[in-house]
Amino acid sequence: MSILEQVPSEAKLRSLINRSTFGKRLFCPRCGSSHIARSEKRYRCPRCRKPFSRTSVSWLAGMKLSYRTFWMLLICWQKRTSFATTSEICGVSAITVRRWFRRFQHHLVYESPHLSGVVEMDEAFLGKRRFGNQRIVLGAYERGSGKIVVRMTRNRDQETTDRFLLKNVSTQSTVCTDSAMCYEGIDSFFGYKRIVCNHSAWVFGPTNLIENTWSRLKGLIRRTYHHYHKEWLPKLLREFEARINAPELFISPLNYLETCLVVVPRR
Repeated sequence: MSILEQVPSEAKLRSLINRSTFGKRLFCPRCGSSHIARSEKRYRCPRCRKPFSRTSVSWLAGMKLSYRTFWMLLICWQKRTSFATTSEICGVSAITVRRWFRRFQHHLVYESPHLSGVVEMDEAFLGKRRFGNQRIVLGAYERGSGKIVVRMTRNRDQETTDRFLLKNVSTQSTVCTDSAMCYEGIDSFFGYKRIVCNHSAWVFGPTNLIENTWSRLKGLIRRTYHHYHKEWLPKLLREFEARINAPELFISPLNYLETCLVVVPRR
């Protein structure tokens, strides 16, 4: 099924966005009153005289796109479509596509998990060092559940990796790492059980899954964003983490909006 065949009519989309924003009943975002007067495409609360519309009360405020174009942009982002292809499908500029993709990233409602059990940990280098855009990313992968945690960091010193472990991995876990010095002492100091593999000796078995995670991350960057800037890397990592840990947000635009668009105060 093509993307265009998945897009409802403007009237249907107005109803869906209304329900995603307000829930089952329309109410005033200021006082919570459900007695709302409608005037053309806007609403007004008779009690507090607050004027508002379907989009003005959420992060869609100021949107100049049609609902169908917005819906297609969201589908393309969820399906990891490139900027150029999305621009052709939606009939907007690549700058507009980039701006909306970043907005979808920014408004993700998602919390990172706390890992336990057998956890693989590793670090990766993203970007080009010669251009001053290289950054180090620490990651942990929980076997069985497939959950991950990835964070950008300035270095891979022992203090940095220890802080990452203690914050994101239970101390009762078994941690699989390579033989880097930054992981030394996590068993004797913090109580982790450590399994070490020597990458220099071509032993990768205990950390295969986290190594595969780096391949998936670089694939997302190449396929959708082509490249990244260091200021946007934390949000890109959060999106990547959400795609793996909360895949239900990326099944359909409605799933995403029902979770991430409900920003209006409820009574």
